[in-house]
Amino acid sequence: MERSTSPQVLDGDDPDVDSADDSVAVDLVISPEDSLKLSSGGSRRVRRFKQEWLKKFWFLRYSPTLNEMWCHVCRQYTVPSSRTSAFIVGSKQFKIHTIKLHSQSNLHRKCLQLYKLRMHPEKTEAMCRSMTLLFNAAYHLAAEGRPLSDLRPLAELLKRCELQVVDQYLNDGDCQILLHHIARALKEDLAEKMRLSPFLSVIMDAQNDDLFSDTVAVYVQFLSYEGSPNTEFLSLQRLGMPSVDGYLQALDRAFGVLGLRFQDLLVVGLGVDGTNISAGTRASLYVAVQKTFPWILCLPIMIHRPHLEVLDAISGKELCCLEDLETNLKQLLSFYRYSPRMMAELRGTAPTLSEETEFLGDIRAIRWIIGEPNVLNALIKDYLEVVAHLKEISSQTQRADAAAVALSLLQFLLDYQSVKLIYFLLDVIAVLSRLAFTFQGENHFLVSQVEAKIEDAILEIGQLVDFPGEYLQEFEENFRESFNGVALKNLRVAESKFQSIREKICTRSQGILSQRLDLHSRPFAKACRVLDLNTWPHGREALQAYGEEEVQLILDHMDSLPCRGVEARGDLLGEWKDLKADYLSTNGFKEVLAHVCRYRQCFPLLNRVLQAVRVLPGSTSCCDKGRASLQKMCKNNRSRLSLEQMNDLLTVAVNGPPIAHFDGKRALDSWFEEKSGSSRPLPGEVPSRRAAAGQESVLLSVDVNTELYPDV
Repeated sequence: MERSTSPQVLDGDDPDVDSADDSVAVDLVISPEDSLKLSSGGSRRVRRFKQEWLKKFWFLRYSPTLNEMWCHVCRQYTVPSSRTSAFIVGSKQFKIHTIKLHSQSNLHRKCLQLYKLRMHPEKTEAMCRSMTLLFNAAYHLAAEGRPLSDLRPLAELLKRCELQVVDQYLNDGDCQILLHHIARALKEDLAEKMRLSPFLSVIMDAQNDDLFSDTVAVYVQFLSYEGSPNTEFLSLQRLGMPSVDGYLQALDRAFGVLGLRFQDLLVVGLGVDGTNISAGTRASLYVAVQKTFPWILCLPIMIHRPHLEVLDAISGKELCCLEDLETNLKQLLSFYRYSPRMMAELRGTAPTLSEETEFLGDIRAIRWIIGEPNVLNALIKDYLEVVAHLKEISSQTQRADAAAVALSLLQFLLDYQSVKLIYFLLDVIAVLSRLAFTFQGENHFLVSQVEAKIEDAILEIGQLVDFPGEYLQEFEENFRESFNGVALKNLRVAESKFQSIREKICTRSQGILSQRLDLHSRPFAKACRVLDLNTWPHGREALQAYGEEEVQLILDHMDSLPCRGVEARGDLLGEWKDLKADYLSTNGFKEVLAHVCRYRQCFPLLNRVLQAVRVLPGSTSCCDKGRASLQKMCKNNRSRLSLEQMNDLLTVAVNGPPIAHFDGKRALDSWFEEKSGSSRPLPGEVPSRRAAAGQESVLLSVDVNTELYPDV
C-alpha cells in the first residue's frame, strides 16, 4: 500500500514557522547506522550530503561526523521558540529542494536580517572573497611552518596573479589572529569528534628540546566516523613542576582548552612519550592515574630516538667510559667545526664526516654525540683519512696550539677500547632505532603487537652480550693485529674491560625497555593477541578451544568500565565461537578487526570490545609530526610566541587538512563575528568552566604521595 503525501505550502501568515522542516516525510530521515540496514533489506533511496551544496548555499554547514547539515545564520540568531527547527538542531534531509525551501522561509529571512545588522558592515561579497584568500595564505604558512611575516609578500604574489587582496591585515599580528580563528574551527571539530567517539586514549609527549623542556604536548586518539582510529593534537601545556602532579595538572588543563573534562569522557588508554620524563616518573604517573581510573590501560609507545633515553639512564660511575667517549668525540668535532681553516681541510680529506659535522651545527648543544649514528658511521668511513690528517697537523711546529690538540685527539682515535666501543654502540642503537621506526608509521598496532615488538628488542639486545652484531662483527673481521693498517694501543687492558662494559650496557638497556611495560596492563595487552589472525592455530580442533581464556580476560576488563559495554558474558563467548566458525568457512580473511567491523550486526559485543582495543595508542607518528612542526615553527618565527599562539600554530600544522581540502568559511565567519563584537566561546566551554569552578578536578585530587615507584 502506497502512502500518499500532500504537497507542502509555505505559510506566509506564520512568520516563525520554517516550512522547509516539514517538506520531507519523516521516514526519509536516515541515520548512518540505519543506512546499512536499509541498503541490505529495503528499496528506499539512501540520500547523502553533496559537498557542492556548501558552495551554492553560503549559509549551509555540514558535519561528516554527525552526518548533519544546518544553517549557520539561523543557529546563531533564531529566537528560542524556534530552536526545534531541523535546520537549527541539525537535519539529515539531504535534498536540495529542502535547502531551497529553508532559504525562502520567513524564519531564515528574519535571522538573515539580524545577521546582516550585527555583522561587520564591511562584510560584502568582495570583502569575503578577499579575506578568504588571506585565510588560505595564512593557513599555508602555518601548515608549512613558514614565518608569519611571509604573509605580506605572499599577498603581493596573489595580487600579481590578478587576485584582489585587501591591503590591511598583513602584518604578523594580523596573521596570528587569522590563524587563531582557523585553529578555533579545528578545535570545535576535535571536540565534536571526541564527544562522538565511544572511547578515547591520551598520549603525553614530554618535549626533549631544551627550548621546550618545561612543556608537554597532549594528543588524543579517537574513533572516526568510519570506525578507524585517528590521533590529533589536543594542547601544549606548561609544566608547573616536573613531577607526577605537574603532569596531571597539564593533562587536566589540556582537556579544559576544549571545554571538556578528563573524567567526563571514557578514556581507556594512556601513553607517555619523551626522553625528558624518567622511567620512575612514568611508572609513578601510571600508578596515580590507575588509582582513580582503574580501567585505564597504561601502554608503552616508543619515542623517536629511544637510544637517547637509554644513554641518559645508563651513563654513570660504572659506565664512565660512555661519558669519556662523548667528551672526546665532541672535542674532535669541535676542533674542526669552529675553525674555518680546519673545516676546509676536513672537506678535502674526509667529506662524509665534514658534511655530518656541518649538519649538526652547534656541537656544544648536542645532547649525545654518541647517540648520532650518522656521525659515528661517518667517522668509521673516514677513519683512516682523519687519523692521517691529525698526524699531519700534530707534526707541524708552526701550528703549536693545533698540533697539541691534534695529538690529544690522535691518542683517542688510536685507543682500542674507544674504537671498539663505537662499533658496539652502533649495534645497540640499530636495535633501538628499528624498534622506534616500527611505531612511527601511520599503521596502528594492536597492543599485543606493541608488547611483542618491545620484548623482541629486549631479547635482541640480550644476544649482543655473547654474539657480535653487524657492526662489531665488521670490526673484528677488519682487526688483524692492527685496524685497517692502523696500530691501536692498549689492546690487552681494553679487551679485558670491554666484555664487562658490553654486559653492563646490554643489561641496563634491557632494563630501560622493560620499565616501559606496565605490569597492571600487560595481561590485557597479551590477551589481545587473539585478535591477530597470525596467532590463530591452523587445526580445526585447536581453533575451536582457542582464545576463550583471553576473551574472558578482555571481558573482565570491559566490565570495569564506568558504562558497561558488554552485558552478557555468554553472548560474547558465543560471538567468539561464531567468529572462528566464519574463519573456517570462508577460507580465511585478512584481519579479524576488519571482519568484525564489516559484520558488526552479527558481532555487536565483539565490535564494542574492538572499539576499545583499536583506540589504544600504538603509534608515535603524531608526536613526531608535532615535534617537527614545533621546532620549525619556533625557528622561523623570530618573535616570541605565547603559549596560546603556539597552540594555534600546532593545531593547524598537525590537525589541519591538506591545503587543497582546506575550507576557511567557518574561520571567516568567526573572524567577522569577533570584529563585530559578537564572538562566542567554544561549544561547552562556558558550562564546563562554571562546573570546574564549583569543584576540583578529579585528576588534581589524585594522591601522588601513595605512589609505588619513586620519582627519579
